[in-house]
Amino acid sequence: MPGVTVRAMTNEDAGWADRLLSGYQGTRMTARLGELLDPLDLPGLVAEVGGSPVGLLTYRVEGDQMEALTVHAQASGHGAGSALLAAAVDEARRAEGRRLWLVTTNDNLNAIRFYLRRGMHVASVHEGAVDRDRELKPEMAQVNGENGIAMRDLVEFELDPAAWRPGTTEFPEMRDLNLLPPEAAHALLSPLFEGARSFLARLVAARPFEGDDDFVGAARRIARELPDEEAVELVNAHPRIGADPSSLSPMSSAEQGSVDRGIAEDDDAGGNVDEPWVAEELAILNDAYERIFGFRFAVFVSKRPKSEIIPLIEAGLRNDREAELRRAADDCVGIAADRLWKMRSARPEPEPVQEPA
Repeated sequence: MPGVTVRAMTNEDAGWADRLLSGYQGTRMTARLGELLDPLDLPGLVAEVGGSPVGLLTYRVEGDQMEALTVHAQASGHGAGSALLAAAVDEARRAEGRRLWLVTTNDNLNAIRFYLRRGMHVASVHEGAVDRDRELKPEMAQVNGENGIAMRDLVEFELDPAAWRPGTTEFPEMRDLNLLPPEAAHALLSPLFEGARSFLARLVAARPFEGDDDFVGAARRIARELPDEEAVELVNAHPRIGADPSSLSPMSSAEQGSVDRGIAEDDDAGGNVDEPWVAEELAILNDAYERIFGFRFAVFVSKRPKSEIIPLIEAGLRNDREAELRRAADDCVGIAADRLWKMRSARPEPEPVQEPA
């Protein structure tokens, strides 16, 4: 597949750019922070693949600051958004800019993830700004048709062009998570806890967090104080150990898959890959556990072979329901803490995951 190239926008791009912007915004006019602007009156950058335009960034420079007014990629996965952001940083450096900034709406979760992964930070959240901008551009939608989130606020992102380097970070810094609108923070935290909605709502409401340790401590306190119904929801959000891999989230799949890989790597040291009977025994014990307690068996696996989980379920079956529910909820936080640590330790990856729309 041809690589992405970026060039300056020219007058010949006007028709294509108008169609692109109108397709995303209703019209090409952009309302933000009390101004109604025409992006095509500004300089721009065009991303191309094989000579065909696939993305557009328009910008303006005021003093030592450069604003990316619009950033749009026609499809995700080809790297146009990343290439446009890198090119914008280069433009800011040439202009001796000290700050590159942009805004996106609170409902645009893909864009929020994208900018955080690309090393931008949350400067502020302009609450109610979209509602006010709608007076300038009445055709702006009230609700995101894909995720049902009401469009209310503008999230302002920034970076220092001199210090910025290309690459990705797997999880945002706590200072950014603290500032995000609740729905965005909920979406970013969701993979850590398998989307347990009630628990996540409580955790988001507990912000700000001073750092990762404070975050994990708060999560543990909340989990231990959950009403039974919400504790069950947290535990049941996690898959069975030994579940069909196709039903697992990416993080659960990596964790459960790493169990077998970890044992296989120890074969020379006398370890053995789990025998077929292990899966059958796990299924029987899982069924019994769920029938007795009314929730799934959850445990922080930590790369243990599945054969070592069997005595843990057997011990759990001898426990009383309340103690077992609290242990399982606590282990769910342990799982999340391990996921967070792994993402913090992950090597930066240059490839994009999701382009901004």
